[in-house]
Amino acid sequence: MNAPAAHRTSRTAGADIALFFAIATGLCFVMSIPMVFRLVPEALNNLIVPVMQSSPMIAAIIMWLGSRPDTFRRTFATGWRGSWTWAGIGVGLIAGIAAIQTMIAVMTGIWPLNPADQILAAAVWIIPVFVMQSFFAIGEEFGWRGWLPTRAASWGFWRLALASALVWIVWHLPVLAVIGERPFWSIVIYFAGMLPWAPLLLALRWRSGSVWPAVLAHGAINSIRVFVLQSVPSATDHLLIEVIGWVLTLAAAAWIMRKGGPIAGGGFSLARPQAS
Repeated sequence: MNAPAAHRTSRTAGADIALFFAIATGLCFVMSIPMVFRLVPEALNNLIVPVMQSSPMIAAIIMWLGSRPDTFRRTFATGWRGSWTWAGIGVGLIAGIAAIQTMIAVMTGIWPLNPADQILAAAVWIIPVFVMQSFFAIGEEFGWRGWLPTRAASWGFWRLALASALVWIVWHLPVLAVIGERPFWSIVIYFAGMLPWAPLLLALRWRSGSVWPAVLAHGAINSIRVFVLQSVPSATDHLLIEVIGWVLTLAAAAWIMRKGGPIAGGGFSLARPQAS
């Protein structure tokens, strides 16, 4: 009698997850229409992109309102308890991986360093940009690493990490409209580089029990990492440096998950899958 119940839970979770993916991606694509089809001045793209980032959160709230199996705080894992340690680990890993990539590239002559005054001028903006990007990341992370891991807890870490990474790439496709003219291989590297970030951000959420470490690590990816990789050296696309980053990022996710299953934190435990 137990087997059919387990099958039903898995099937229902799968349907909810597929619907969430469809709503989040569909909303993002609709929101991107003015940018993709050049219906507004290019300067407004900087306003449209943060709006697009809210689509996973909107999709997750729609899913939550449709069933309300638990409180918003527990479903979206918004508790702060234990978050700061894992947030520090996440931001430190982001910065450390980028520093290793830059160091290897500079030491091997792949990238030259920028002038010191140029580096210092960019460094002034690290904290303001980090705060801004972390705020924008809430829209993404409340969906991808908030509601989703709660609903898909029964899937296990690596299965969910792979599924969410692939959908995350599709969700990012409208970015093609704003990244400018690039060779095809450069675009492939750009999107492939997103794959390792999903496991790392999910690992931070999974082990901490809170969405906030993923939010702050996402903010660090778009600020601290950009500074270390693009403002410190005069960087160009280079497959070896990218691959080093991918490997280190996946290794960091595996290291965070080294003890196996999820642990409690932030008032929530992923060890308790959501009932259907």
